[in-house]
Amino acid sequence: MEEYIVDNGLSGGADNPDMISLAELKKADLDGMVILLSSDQESVYSQLRCQLLEIVSREQIVDVFSPSMYFDGNVYRDQKIYEDIRYATLDCAAREIYCNGVEGHVAECGVYKGAFSRAINMLLPDRKLYLFDTFEGFDERDNIDSDSGTFSSYDFSDTTVDMVLDEIGRHADIVVRKGYFPETAKGLEEERFALVSLDTDLYQPILAGLEFFWPRMNPGGVIFVHDFGGLDGVRKAVVEFCQREHVGYVRIPDSCHTVILSKPL
Repeated sequence: MEEYIVDNGLSGGADNPDMISLAELKKADLDGMVILLSSDQESVYSQLRCQLLEIVSREQIVDVFSPSMYFDGNVYRDQKIYEDIRYATLDCAAREIYCNGVEGHVAECGVYKGAFSRAINMLLPDRKLYLFDTFEGFDERDNIDSDSGTFSSYDFSDTTVDMVLDEIGRHADIVVRKGYFPETAKGLEEERFALVSLDTDLYQPILAGLEFFWPRMNPGGVIFVHDFGGLDGVRKAVVEFCQREHVGYVRIPDSCHTVILSKPL
């Protein structure tokens, strides 16, 4: 039976002759291997766990000592979480989800190349991540986005499922739903969610996303809606839905004009 002692150099134990680096571990055959993860330093523990999830599945990691990977403000700075208000707000939302014991999956509808999905997975790594996208740009059925007959002029077709999986990390617990939403949500009617991001730019898919996910958000769960202040159709969908369902929203001062809907605890 093969055994390894692994460290990434953060805890000062690299002088142990029996210890190998994470880079060396990547070269080993890890199929069926169990990794015992332990550190008494929260930031070290958190970084190690994030790095290990890039090369092994979550089921292979046994948390021998887990202080909490979610409450150290320094943990994610290497990933530049705090350089963007939307990402920093996502971090805060993830912390509240863990503080309040909110159960459920996470999802993004409108994935593009997977940057925000990667952040969701990084901050809520123990959750199944659903990805909804055509991965081919806008569907023609959603072309008309507002009363003016206009729609987003951006072209989001320069992406693929493989590109997104490479961005997030292929060992993450990801379910890809490729195609037209909400048709791609069929069969998920009984699922429950803790955090969802809607970034589809257009009136109809934003409204469809709110109508599908809001009833399935667990108490304490949140929905991020991108481009609220930048695209008329997005704002129209959010305001229409919130007025109809008597739901409040909060706009954050980011460059993407994001709003957040929160399910009462």
